[in-house]
Amino acid sequence: MQRVGQIQNDDSVQWLESYQYPGEVKIVAHVTPENLAMLIAGNRIHNSESDTVARISNLDIERTESEEIITVRADLTTELLSDRVVMGTVNAKNVEQGMYTIYNQNVRGMPIAAGSAHGYTETVDTEITWNSVLDALVTLAESSGLGFKVLFDPETGEETLKVYKGVDRADDTSDDYVGYFGTDVGSVEKVTVTSGTTDYKNVAVVAGAGEGAARTVRIVSLGNPTGENRRELYVDARDLQREYQKATPTGQVDANGNPTYNYSTQKYTEPEYLAVLDQRGRDKLAECLITFTITCTIAQNNIFYGVDYDLGDRVPVKLPEYGIFATARISSVTKIYEKDGNTIVAVLSDFEWKEA
Repeated sequence: MQRVGQIQNDDSVQWLESYQYPGEVKIVAHVTPENLAMLIAGNRIHNSESDTVARISNLDIERTESEEIITVRADLTTELLSDRVVMGTVNAKNVEQGMYTIYNQNVRGMPIAAGSAHGYTETVDTEITWNSVLDALVTLAESSGLGFKVLFDPETGEETLKVYKGVDRADDTSDDYVGYFGTDVGSVEKVTVTSGTTDYKNVAVVAGAGEGAARTVRIVSLGNPTGENRRELYVDARDLQREYQKATPTGQVDANGNPTYNYSTQKYTEPEYLAVLDQRGRDKLAECLITFTITCTIAQNNIFYGVDYDLGDRVPVKLPEYGIFATARISSVTKIYEKDGNTIVAVLSDFEWKEA
């Protein structure tokens, strides 16, 4: 983790950060001996206006009659969490603690430290079985509203996994907060609103372990829909068994240096098992909600990124001409640096409706 230089002769830099997923970076620069020496797969790129760092994963060099251009793509180092598998089954209840526990139990040499818990109280009843650490953290984040990222300290070169929670700006009446996203104040432009119910479901029929009449079935609903408003979804959850495998590190390694584990069989109590099935139903319904998107240009006017809102924050959105009065989460932010000027592109999601 030694600094080797600063990128020069760049035409464009796009630095995308996401609240509940890894971000990515794209750089278009001219080919120079210095850039070729620095921009190689595995090297990290730090943006001085960000607390994250990206690892180069792909390079393309294109030569024309007049110039040579190198296009660099990199993933923020949160993506490294996809390189570790969750061993066995983990039952998460407190989300923040569960996210740190899953990472700590599966570090296996990953050069990322785990941060300190803040004490968030969000809870779920869910089973994380195998798959990657990144997939596990995304699942827990999406079900709870928490976010996560890998912080970078440019002074020490250290990287730290941090679970965090965006600020709810919807009811912020403090003296140092002003503004909202709206067409009437010039912070929202070029609006397109799209909605649909094509894949909408509001009742999940969850079938768990067992065969025939002995199979455990749970029904989970969003409210109390009736008649043609009741839209059911079948969820095959036979992978959620009453018994599950727990992996415990032995502290030893095999002949190839791989860590070894002891495996034991654990069993859910009846309430615990039903809660896990119910959570699977809620998770599947969350994939089948009424679709609603707002595509727009968010201007740095009246409300400014890094001052009035940040990644993961929930902010007011007022589009009276469309009958939209809501709050939405800042789910991702892209910082674009070009010769003609810099731009901030924010994506709003997870809308919650408010009274006008």
